[in-house]
Amino acid sequence: MNKLVVFILVVSFFIALKGLNSYKSIEVSNEPFEYSKAENAYKNRLKTLAAIEEAKRPKVKKEQKVKKVEFKVALDTPALKRGFKLYSKCIVCHGKLGAGKKSQNAPKIGGQFDWYVSLQISNMQKGIRVNKAMEPYIKKLSSQDIADLSAYISKLPWKAL
Repeated sequence: MNKLVVFILVVSFFIALKGLNSYKSIEVSNEPFEYSKAENAYKNRLKTLAAIEEAKRPKVKKEQKVKKVEFKVALDTPALKRGFKLYSKCIVCHGKLGAGKKSQNAPKIGGQFDWYVSLQISNMQKGIRVNKAMEPYIKKLSSQDIADLSAYISKLPWKAL
């Protein structure tokens, strides 16, 4: 064990000694030190680094005005056409896109599943779910009207535009 330790120490010594001799390869200038030259070199180096950092950043174009997207449901079936007509009474409280209105205490219904909307309207008609504000609007709806209205509401966007 002692021979191994001695060997490691001797090898480490020679490696360190070789490293000490490397100073001879460094060029030494005998010119006097000028602070202004060193300062200018430092400032130039900072400018170069700033230019490199600027080149790394992604180029951002000027902000463009975003065009407002107008959402429309494709009324390509008779059920959706009837649902659109029936929904015209719902706009007052639930909004054009079914986003709901806090002032009316009306929930967001746009994009809701059609079966869920049908179930809730049916439950309100039967008195299982009580909603006095909805009663005048839903009391005369037939099961076909409810299905058409639910189909239309399910096509409205879930997220606000």
